[in-house]
Amino acid sequence: MRRSSVVPRWVFWLALGIAAVSGIVAARAADVGAPRELTLDEALGRARKANRSLVAERARLEQAKATVDKAWTVLFPTVSAQGKYQRNNIAFSFPKTPGNYLTLQPIDQLDGVLSFSQPLLVPAAYPGLKAVEKTEEATRENVHATENAVLFGVAQTFYAAAVADEVLVARQSSIEVARATVENAKTRFSAGAVTKVDVDRAEVALLRAEQGAREAILVREQTYRALATLIETEAPFKVRVDPASTASETVGRVGPSSENDFASALHLRPEFRALEASAEAEEAEVRSHAWRWAPSLSGFGNARFFNYDNFASQRHSWAIGAQLDWVIYDAGVRDTSRHLSAAQRAESVARAEVLRETIRDDLANGRRQVETKVQAQQTFARAVDLARETLDLVRIQYEAGQVTQIDLLAAQDNLVAAEEALANAHFDLAVADLSLRRAAGTFPER
Repeated sequence: MRRSSVVPRWVFWLALGIAAVSGIVAARAADVGAPRELTLDEALGRARKANRSLVAERARLEQAKATVDKAWTVLFPTVSAQGKYQRNNIAFSFPKTPGNYLTLQPIDQLDGVLSFSQPLLVPAAYPGLKAVEKTEEATRENVHATENAVLFGVAQTFYAAAVADEVLVARQSSIEVARATVENAKTRFSAGAVTKVDVDRAEVALLRAEQGAREAILVREQTYRALATLIETEAPFKVRVDPASTASETVGRVGPSSENDFASALHLRPEFRALEASAEAEEAEVRSHAWRWAPSLSGFGNARFFNYDNFASQRHSWAIGAQLDWVIYDAGVRDTSRHLSAAQRAESVARAEVLRETIRDDLANGRRQVETKVQAQQTFARAVDLARETLDLVRIQYEAGQVTQIDLLAAQDNLVAAEEALANAHFDLAVADLSLRRAAGTFPER
C-alpha cells in the first residue's frame, strides 16, 4: 500500500505557531534596535504620569485633602459604645419588700454603655474650616506650580537633546570634511605640490574633529540619560522637534504687552493663586482665633444597660442634656495665635505683590528675549550659509594654489563653529519661548 503524502494537521499548526512566535520576536528585536521618536508632548505626558517628584507632590495634595476631611469632624456627632464584664467575689442584694430583693451586685456583672456628643454652636470652627479649605487650595496650586517647574525642566532637557543631535551631526560632518582635506593633502604631497607639513596639519585637524565628535557623543548621551530619568523610561528613543511649532509664531500670538495679558497671566499662574489662597486662609485663621473667645455649646446623651437592679428597680438608665464651655483665661494663647496668623497673612500679601511685579517684568523681558533670539537664529542660519560658501571657495582656491592650507583649515573651523552656533541658537530660542509661555501661564497647557 502506498503511504499518503498528506501532511498531518499537527505539523501544520506547529509550523504556524513557530512562524508566529518568530514574527513577534523579530518585531520586538526591531523595536529594541530602532529607537522610537519622542515628541515634546509625549515627553511632557510621560513626565506627568511617571515623574517621581510629581508623584510625591500628588501625595502631599492627598494629605491636604485628608486634613480638610479631618477638620470637618469637629462639627459631626461622636457615638461610642462600651461593654464590660466583671466577676465579683460576692453577690449583694438589698431587701425591698418581704420576699423581694434588689440585686445590686451580682457575681457575674454585665454593663453596657452607649453615649453620644453633638456640637451645637462652635463659633471658632466655621472660619477654621474655611482656613483649612483655603490651605488645601493653596497646596493644590503649589502642586501645579511644582508640576510646571518639572515640566519646564523636561522641555529644556528635550530641546537640549535636540541640540545635542544637531551638534553631533555638525561634528560628524566636520570629520568628513577634514578627512577629504587629508586625502587631498596626501594626493598633492605625492605630486610634490605641497610639503609634509600640509599633510600633518590636515591630519591634526582630522584628529581634532574626531575628538570633537566623541565629546558631542558624550554630551548627547548625558542629555538623553537626564531626559530618560525625568520621564521615567528605559526604552531607547530619539527626540523629534515639530518644525511647525516655532517661537516666531509665539511672538505674533502673544503680541505687545497689555494689561489684559498681565491680568490673564496672574489668573493662570498657580504660584500667584497659591499666595492668594494662603492669604485668605490666614485671614480666616485670624477670625477663628478671635472667635475662640466666645463660648461653645454642645449636646450629649448616654444610655446604660446592666444585668442587676438599681435603686429604681430598673436595669437601664439614660440621660440627655446640653453643655456650655467657655474658656475665660488662657494666658494669651488665643491672642498670640491671632497675631501670628495676621503676620503670616501680611507676609503672603507682600509676597503676592512681589510676584505680581516679577510677572510683569518677566512678560516684558520675555517678549524682547524671544524677538532677539528669533533674529539671532536668522543671523546664525545666514552665517552657516556664508561659511559653507566660503569653505567651497577657499577649497577651490587652495587647489589652485592661491591660498594656503591654513586658510582652508580656518574655513573648516569657521563652518563647524557656525553650525554649532546655529544649534545653540535653536536651543536659546526654544528656551526663550518656553520662558515667555511659562511667565504668561500658558505652559504647560492643561
